Amino acid sequence: MWEESFYELSIVAGRQQGLITTAQAGRVGVDDAALGHFQDTGLLLELDWGVHQLASSSLGPRYAYPYAAWLAMAPDRFLAERPAAPADDVVLSHESACRLHGLGSFSAPHMVFTSPSPVTAPRATTIHVSRLAGDDIEIRMGVPVTTPHRTLLDLVRSGTDHPALERALTEAVQRDWVDLHAVHRDLVALAADHHFPATGPEFVHYFLSDVEPRSLSPRNLKSYTELTLGDVVQELLPSVLRVVRETHRDGAAPTDADETLSWDIAAEIVGRSRWRR
Repeated sequence: MWEESFYELSIVAGRQQGLITTAQAGRVGVDDAALGHFQDTGLLLELDWGVHQLASSSLGPRYAYPYAAWLAMAPDRFLAERPAAPADDVVLSHESACRLHGLGSFSAPHMVFTSPSPVTAPRATTIHVSRLAGDDIEIRMGVPVTTPHRTLLDLVRSGTDHPALERALTEAVQRDWVDLHAVHRDLVALAADHHFPATGPEFVHYFLSDVEPRSLSPRNLKSYTELTLGDVVQELLPSVLRVVRETHRDGAAPTDADETLSWDIAAEIVGRSRWRR
């Protein structure tokens, strides 16, 4: 009897990182008494929210608890019955996304999700209602989670204190998980309402004071240079643009692409000469 029940349980859980909800177990004929027996014998671990993990599951706590919370948002539906597009379902976000990514130090007691529409949240769960774009989401060990870039924007919008933001942003930039230029561009519109500087040098000094430029990836070194030494890049730009224009052997007029390329080259030259000697 127990063997057949555990077999049915294992089939479903095996498709869900080794996790299964009480409601899902009921759908395959495994009742509370059987679940209790499997827990007593060490075959199952209850993770809370009415979600259980097979002892044989290799999913560690960092991912198991967020995944359990995600399953608990629709406990009666199997994984295959959840929306195919992550943006149509709940997505781990805000402080919980930071903890999953390993950015900063957040100890919020609740799991935080973003949902495209209002939903009933289980206990110890916070829901933000907002429609996410597809490129705002990634899948980490089965867990739909906002990207580091989107997570930082959400933290700012929700009023996270600035020291916590500083640490999370610094780590994301140092690991090259975000494009510093893109983050600054998207945060400029929020600066006045959330009381932090928007201009490049002041923004970098405020949020990235502990960053060593020479340690950054090429793209983020260029972004760092553009934000902090934009005037120097601007001074070099005409010389670079002149060289780029000389490559047009057919006498064609310079294009917007030439301007962009010249700026990128000038920023890279300034960054490398200043911090990578």
